[in-house]
Amino acid sequence: MSSDSAIQGSLIPLSRQQAMLILEAGYLWADLGMFDKALETLQGAATLMPKSEVPQLALGSLELSRGQPEKALQAFRAAQKLAPRSGLPRANAGEALLFMGKAAEALKELKAAQELEPSGDGAKLAEALLQAHEAGAFPAKKK
Repeated sequence: MSSDSAIQGSLIPLSRQQAMLILEAGYLWADLGMFDKALETLQGAATLMPKSEVPQLALGSLELSRGQPEKALQAFRAAQKLAPRSGLPRANAGEALLFMGKAAEALKELKAAQELEPSGDGAKLAEALLQAHEAGAFPAKKK
């Protein structure tokens, strides 16, 4: 395996293709409604790749799709720590916060996502989430 195709910092030598297959298996389990298997697979990916934010983003997305925004936020915060200069974890954290009814905190995250990488995927997601928030797509603040 060449070093440029390896996932840096993985616990065992892991190529990008192998990493993608593991993550795709997690998504497939989720698509099949087998959330426990999806969670187990994605947690395994996070363990194998402790220096990559990607498995944490996948875990957060899974938890969000399961209606667990608090758990999703934990995973997105872990992704932020691993990739502090990336806008995508910030935008995803903003989404979880919107689902939790914490709009003020969410808006700060979404704006940070746009500032970190103005033309990146995080900024695009943040913009879409801001539009959805303005359209009333998220729950009001919980008391």
